[in-house]
Amino acid sequence: MSRIPPSRRVPAAVDLTRGPGLRAARHAPHPLLGLAAGNRPVHLAPADGHLLLVAPPGMGTSTVLRSLGAQHLADGGHLDILDAHHVQQAWARDLDRVAYLHTAETIAAHLHGLAHQARRRAEAGRPGPPRLILVESGGTAEVLLGHHLDARPNGTPLDALTAVLAHGRQAGMQVAMACQAVPQPLAHISADLFTTRLLISPNPATWLRAGGKPAERPPTGGGRPGLWHHLNAAGARQVRAARLTETDAAAWAAGPFPSPSGRPPAARTAKESDR
Repeated sequence: MSRIPPSRRVPAAVDLTRGPGLRAARHAPHPLLGLAAGNRPVHLAPADGHLLLVAPPGMGTSTVLRSLGAQHLADGGHLDILDAHHVQQAWARDLDRVAYLHTAETIAAHLHGLAHQARRRAEAGRPGPPRLILVESGGTAEVLLGHHLDARPNGTPLDALTAVLAHGRQAGMQVAMACQAVPQPLAHISADLFTTRLLISPNPATWLRAGGKPAERPPTGGGRPGLWHHLNAAGARQVRAARLTETDAAAWAAGPFPSPSGRPPAARTAKESDR
């Protein structure tokens, strides 16, 4: 039997359709990332900047992206999903205000378009509608690193993504990027570009690149799905990520928030009409 006081325990599960997860999500204007010890809510607000998730396969990166995406759509925002394997986030593919990109060509073109838009809006000081860009793990990083849009010197899609990261906050854009390892070109600036980080079983180099203190680094290996180390300017803490099933994500995205009973609204299937 655990002797850890309840106020210091990270919850065993956080579900957005019932219990503390639903209550925390319903009483805040920004998406809920999860709950820390004592059921303290951890949100992702625009002021928290871009989000980097680093974890081995099977640890729940897609679950975090799904939860954030559904909440963002429910709040009326626009959602971009970059998934080179075309296997994740199927719940969102037919929803309004969603752009789903899965080929190297469409991912590259879309990111270059977002980069130009971010620069223009940042320079003009006129942010557009809130936009969340989800970058899936596995395969997508290789596309970002290796594909060129055309023969002109536009660089790789990762260059375009870096421009979005640099200018996006002033343009109303926020990026949540999942990967198994920090792409090498971003290694030395990852903590600057991504001011919020979630990690599971990080190796020493990843922990330091993410801005963690050496003395606080968790042991490598032995991580548990959904239990993240959350790092930002305030320090490090453990967070249990909020979760939604694919069915509930589509229902949640339709908005408004579920009723106090926890019953989600019916899903909608409108095609994208406004990016």
